[in-house]
Amino acid sequence: MNAKNNILFPVIVSTLLALSAFPVHAVNPNTFIGTFNAARSNSAGTSFVNLTNKNTTFCYLSRVNVENTDTTNESAECRVFRRLAPFTTWRLEATLGGGGGPDADVRCSAICYNN
Repeated sequence: MNAKNNILFPVIVSTLLALSAFPVHAVNPNTFIGTFNAARSNSAGTSFVNLTNKNTTFCYLSRVNVENTDTTNESAECRVFRRLAPFTTWRLEATLGGGGGPDADVRCSAICYNN
C-alpha cells in the first residue's frame, strides 16, 4: 500500500502543476458577456442587433415575448444565429410577419458567453 502511494503522489503533483500552467479561462472558459435585446412593434419586418464575435463566443435565445398577434396571418418570431462568412458575429432578430398588424409586438433577448 505504501509503495502504491509513493507512485501516485508524484503523478498527482505533476498533474496539478501542469494544470496550474493554464490560465483560468482555459479551465473555466464560459464567462458571461451580457444580455442583448431586439424588438419590433406594429409593422411587418425584421429588427436586429449584431451580437458578439461568433468565433470566440456563443449566444442563445433567452426570452421571447409576443403580444397582440390576434388577427389572421399575423406572426412573430425571434431567432439568434451565427452569421455566414464574411460576417463574424452572432445576430439576434425580432420579426413580425403577415402584415404585422396594427398592434402586434415581439421582444427578444439573447445571452452571450465567451467560449
